[in-house]
Amino acid sequence: MGNFTYRLGVRFVLSIIGIFLIGSLPALFNGIHLDFGSYFNQLASILPEIIRPWEWTYTAGEFDRSLFPKILDPWAYSMTLLLGSFFIAFLVAMVFAYVTLLLPRKLIDGIKFVLFSLESLPDVLVIAMFQIAVIWLYQKTGVLMFYIAEYGDHQPYILPIIALSILPTIFMYRIFILDLEDESEQPYVELAKAKGLKQYTVLLKHILRNAVMGIFLHSKFILWITLSNLLVVEYIFGISGLIQFMLSLPTPQIFTIGILLFFVPIFITMAIGQFIIEKIAAQKVVL
Repeated sequence: MGNFTYRLGVRFVLSIIGIFLIGSLPALFNGIHLDFGSYFNQLASILPEIIRPWEWTYTAGEFDRSLFPKILDPWAYSMTLLLGSFFIAFLVAMVFAYVTLLLPRKLIDGIKFVLFSLESLPDVLVIAMFQIAVIWLYQKTGVLMFYIAEYGDHQPYILPIIALSILPTIFMYRIFILDLEDESEQPYVELAKAKGLKQYTVLLKHILRNAVMGIFLHSKFILWITLSNLLVVEYIFGISGLIQFMLSLPTPQIFTIGILLFFVPIFITMAIGQFIIEKIAAQKVVL
């Protein structure tokens, strides 16, 4: 537990330092020249502001307004879309991967090929297809299944979450299959089958349990891919999320604060997941 906490603390501190350094990068460039003096001055101006969040402001027109709690609504909206789509993608991919490995080998190879082909689809195309499908259905039936854009007090949730989760689901589905296949080649799997255990039992109680660490590590990478796709979703659906808020106020302070608001909850979520996964991995079942 102590070693885990130490590693977690070091990663967190180094990540925060990196965010501060990246947040001031625009001040480093003066045309095509590097201006280190301006960069360090920008860093020096950001640090005092960060430790006094009650004084953070942004300029709207000719007036300075308090950043909190104004920024919390777009932050909560974006985090709902991000984490909702990620957990849906994770669960769907895990269930599909489990069922897929129960199929004949030829079908598994065919599914892997299809998934590999689908990964090449552009994010914008996938998201736009969902919007077009909802509009087409509305024109044909008069039934509006989901809101396709933010309008007044109506904020779309279901369709953006579905659209945002499609490509992560495809990525995780294929990766989970590969991870489970690698684990299924271990000697203990043949031993378990020789003892008469059913394939679904071996897969669920042994292979899946022992492969969970690799699956989790791949999921962390895909979560950051999902975050990058969130920019496309917010733009296409006209969502007033945190990324759009940051783009509308392109200052080093707002950029740094926005990245911190994304990073901290994601880091905490991944830390909790890693703690649970390491506990499970430490109790591997090997026959």
